[in-house]
Amino acid sequence: MELFKETLPQHPYTVVEVVQYIKDILTFEPALSDIWVKGEISDLNRPYSGHLYFKVKEENNTINCVIFKNRAINLESQPKNGDEVLIHGKIDIYPKNSTYQLIGDQLKPAGIGLMQLELEHLKARLGKEGLFDEEHKKPTPLFPKKIGVVTSATGAAIQDIIRVLSERYPVVEVLLFPTLVQGNEAPTQIVTAIQMANQRSDLDLLIVGRGGGSIEELWSFNDESVARAIFASQIPIISAVGHETDVPLADFVADYRSATPSSAAEHAVPDQHELKRKIYDQESRLLQNIGQIVKFLRTDLRALEHQIPAERQLNRINRLRQKIGQMQLTSQNIIKQKIHQLKDIVNHCQQKQMLSIKDLKQDKETKLRVNAAKLSQLNPLGILERGYSIVSNSNRKPITNTASVEIGDTVYIKLAQGKLTSQVISKEEIESG
Repeated sequence: MELFKETLPQHPYTVVEVVQYIKDILTFEPALSDIWVKGEISDLNRPYSGHLYFKVKEENNTINCVIFKNRAINLESQPKNGDEVLIHGKIDIYPKNSTYQLIGDQLKPAGIGLMQLELEHLKARLGKEGLFDEEHKKPTPLFPKKIGVVTSATGAAIQDIIRVLSERYPVVEVLLFPTLVQGNEAPTQIVTAIQMANQRSDLDLLIVGRGGGSIEELWSFNDESVARAIFASQIPIISAVGHETDVPLADFVADYRSATPSSAAEHAVPDQHELKRKIYDQESRLLQNIGQIVKFLRTDLRALEHQIPAERQLNRINRLRQKIGQMQLTSQNIIKQKIHQLKDIVNHCQQKQMLSIKDLKQDKETKLRVNAAKLSQLNPLGILERGYSIVSNSNRKPITNTASVEIGDTVYIKLAQGKLTSQVISKEEIESG
């Protein structure tokens, strides 16, 4: 783009040249070729061509805007006069009347539109960090014993989850981590609940979510801190935010995404009726296979009847008949026997545990009595009870030999019951040995 030079009346620029120069300035300015503008729609016009013509205004300032048909038909919502909007596009000049205008390619309501724009930037950033990669997704367990639920304690979501879990897999335990699910405090509470759940070692699965609502009410599940807490969880997480049209950020990070709390509960556990059907099918196939084996043995038996000599044949037939009878009995009772065996093992373990506790108690009581007897023998009072006494001098020190007292000294005698005061009238040395 060549800059204008000074001109003389003899060599003026044409109107086309001036307009083109201004157009080039606008075209080659990066800030004006990729721009978001916020304002209020006015003078909206929808001609038969399908284009949209309008102005965006703020106080006394306006910008002419146009959205051509190929873009207008794909708008998420149709604008109307008075709407606060965000419009994206580029600034261009309309040569016919030499006015600049904004040629738009996107249009969003200003409030949620700005939030969506920020969300798209956040989603792109987290995507580059790998938070959405499949390689980080943890598998959900087939038969969970205890499931944690992070949601409101008073909402419909927890009721739906408990109902579905009870119907499908009543043996599972449910532990609620109550939180707010909308509002400014909700993201912090959701993050705290996920972290508290991860401090436990007995949880197999987490369901994080809420029931349906507007996009604004669901926005807590687009919070970056919530997304990072889900990604950092060591427990597999099913995201259950009830919104079909807009996918929240939590769904991209979670190990599994469900559209509603009910569908999350359905994915979390197997169906007890389906399990029973599969067990019945397995049992039927097992009995069928055993029946085929019995059939083959019968065929072999008939063949042997014509091949084996009479005496040996009879013995062989009897043995085969015994085997057939045993296999028939086994085919009818095999499952019941396994169940009884398992019950016997459990009962045996319980009885063994009770006996071990009883034996341990008796052993401890015996040792306690022995130690008590030993302590009693070492107790000075116990020695006194057997007729012995303790003799001490005026300083209350025990007298152990006659050399430590003189005739006429006062001594003190402690008995098992009471004390005596005596005077030494004689003393006699006794040689040891």
